[in-house]
Amino acid sequence: MFKSIKRILVVDDEAEFVHTIIRHLKREGFIVDSAYDVEEARRKIDDSARMLILYDLLITEIVRPNTEAIELLPWIKKNHPEISVIIVSGFGKNDMLRETMREGLDGYAKIPLTPKKMIDLINIIGQKRGNS
Repeated sequence: MFKSIKRILVVDDEAEFVHTIIRHLKREGFIVDSAYDVEEARRKIDDSARMLILYDLLITEIVRPNTEAIELLPWIKKNHPEISVIIVSGFGKNDMLRETMREGLDGYAKIPLTPKKMIDLINIIGQKRGNS
């Protein structure tokens, strides 16, 4: 684990997805929190920033087009640009994801996602953060 990524927020409305990701990330030594919708995620991010306990990374799943989770990226990049973002999706890199990636997405993973692939992606983002 790279020191630049320690605290992670996992956001999704599907509890099983959130608990699975959290279990694997905690096993790797990350500090992980969860939110089950965009408003809860925004509140937790703002609260953590006020307490100076910042998240380093947000992981969210997009399971269908036009989901509100896609709205989280521009908000984060505007209000908390220090947070890296990974989107996990069962869809290929369609137009919505390409547009999102232009807006500052740090990583994309296609489902099914193994714990090793997730950790590898986090480590790549950690290396990039460490070099910037």
